[in-house]
Amino acid sequence: MNRVESLTEIISFGARREQAYSCLVGGSFESVCEQIVVTKQHLTEVLNRYIIGDICTDDLEEWAMFVECRDDIDHSAIEDYIYALSNPTLMGDIDKDKVVQMVQLLTDI
Repeated sequence: MNRVESLTEIISFGARREQAYSCLVGGSFESVCEQIVVTKQHLTEVLNRYIIGDICTDDLEEWAMFVECRDDIDHSAIEDYIYALSNPTLMGDIDKDKVVQMVQLLTDI
């Protein structure tokens, strides 16, 4: 799995996510100039997985922190949401009601 495939797997919360993390940690990628874009659709899909219980609050927060801290991930379209999810202490705890509201806002745009 290369860097782009690994990032895509993590962003989409794919089944091979753990393998993707391992590839990123152990891989030496020559060129890191290509950015992966996280879209509103990616975020909506991850939030919906949280709502139905496929992922827990800690997983959602860790996912947002990963997206926020990577220079090779462009999250500018959802920057405010990523900030809120990765800083629950500052922005208020993550809960199902807030996530449902986020999805509604994302789908109304």
